[in-house]
Amino acid sequence: MTVPEGTVIRVDETSEAVVTFFDHSFVRLFPGATVQIERLRAPRFRRGVLPNMVLMNMLGGRGYIGTALSLDSSLDMRVKTLHAECALEADGSYAVEVRNDRSEMYTYRGRATILSSNGQAVLDPGQRIQVVFDQPPGDPVSLARNLIENEEFRRPLSEGWRVFNDQGTDGGDVDGSAEIVMDEGRRAVRFFRTGGHGNHCETILEQTINERLPDPITSLKVRATVKVRYQSLSGGGYLSSEYPLMIRLTYRDVYDSEAEWVQGFYYQNVADTPTTYGLQIPHDRWYPFESENLLDVLPVPPHRIIAIRVYASGWDYESLVSDVNLIVE
Repeated sequence: MTVPEGTVIRVDETSEAVVTFFDHSFVRLFPGATVQIERLRAPRFRRGVLPNMVLMNMLGGRGYIGTALSLDSSLDMRVKTLHAECALEADGSYAVEVRNDRSEMYTYRGRATILSSNGQAVLDPGQRIQVVFDQPPGDPVSLARNLIENEEFRRPLSEGWRVFNDQGTDGGDVDGSAEIVMDEGRRAVRFFRTGGHGNHCETILEQTINERLPDPITSLKVRATVKVRYQSLSGGGYLSSEYPLMIRLTYRDVYDSEAEWVQGFYYQNVADTPTTYGLQIPHDRWYPFESENLLDVLPVPPHRIIAIRVYASGWDYESLVSDVNLIVE
């Protein structure tokens, strides 16, 4: 169908749309996005001095924009939001995401000039920027972004995290604790349980993320600095599911099925139990962990991140985590 000037396109939460312009530039609208096509202008004569002009108003949601290169005319492609205006170079790939309190712009290829009421900034390839209302644009930063809030525990755990215990079904009633401590000069969360007497417990630090992953996406990694000081249960237990420190990422894949990625940490396995999901690390020493690119190892690509858990599992345990990051690029 033809889309004339002034058209407002709204995409519901279950759909996507692609609008291709006269010069072969395009915008891909993700679920929940709204855009108004304000102006479309092409020079009357080939090789004229006037540019191809495309002006959009991104009213909400996320759009991915590809700008075409023409040998006959230059390109004037601009995207307005509630907070700023972006001028995009030809032969580029960009994304714009609009929320009530801010707009974010991403450059994958090409350069973008960001204009607001109080200043401007230039984005080079591989950068992103955030603009809030009536403020100058922030400083450009790398496209790599951490999806986790309060990731270094510099604020109380009540900000971004939820702490609770899960006793399972074996009748135990001794809870563990999770609290912020200083350990070897590091601010960290310490998981501790004693007196379990062979009863299972999980002491859990959980953050709900519920964020759709960007498209395009090239990398998704979990990073954390961890330490295991004590574990009474060998390895990861009989089912490789009870490590003294674990990270569990819950997500929905591209088919909207819920799935999980799990990584456990331990230092001893005297009973030689299975450690399918575990990594043996030095005893009582800080260990910097970085996962593989999860886009390469998960059986079905993730689409939306639901939540992340950092927790201790087993009988008696003492373990620490000083930072946890979910880096998307």
